[in-house]
Amino acid sequence: MSPAIAGYRIPGLLALAALLTACAAPSGEPPSCDVSRLVELGAKRLDISRQVALAKWDSGHPVADPPGDPREAQVIAAAAQEAAEHGVAPERANAFFADQIEASKLIQIGLIAQWHRSGGAPREPRADLRTALRPALDMLRPALIDALKSAEPYRGRADCKRCVADATAAYADAHRLPALFAVGLDRGLARVCGD
Repeated sequence: MSPAIAGYRIPGLLALAALLTACAAPSGEPPSCDVSRLVELGAKRLDISRQVALAKWDSGHPVADPPGDPREAQVIAAAAQEAAEHGVAPERANAFFADQIEASKLIQIGLIAQWHRSGGAPREPRADLRTALRPALDMLRPALIDALKSAEPYRGRADCKRCVADATAAYADAHRLPALFAVGLDRGLARVCGD
């Protein structure tokens, strides 16, 4: 078969196709910002935080780890190492997972305070902190890292913070989140954008 098709040489057809594709794409418009998966996973993590609050209520343990307890630092270091293996800068992962932990503490403090005001925690099944809840948090980590990596193209954009705020508001509205959990989402995603 001839290398020419309908009078055009193949390189000419490829150049024409590239030109038509470039003309069809809107010029100057950045790709849409979609951080909904990151917001969804942050909300799942906060839902586990609710169960952590119930466990701490029952045990009487404080929300914050005692001074000198290395667990929080170990969680952040493990996340940073895993993130680096998946192409996410360790310092970004450090900041993100530190914010996720602070969001969890915010939820726990808020819920425990509500339960004190109302005279007790809800009566519902409990999950064990060591054998169920901490492993569940650890299982979320790879998905959070993937979602953080997917958000990388948006973080330097001028509209990044608006994008994250809109995605958080949409999730909170769609799932009828209490105000405490909406604030927790905001806290957990505080450093997704910018440097």
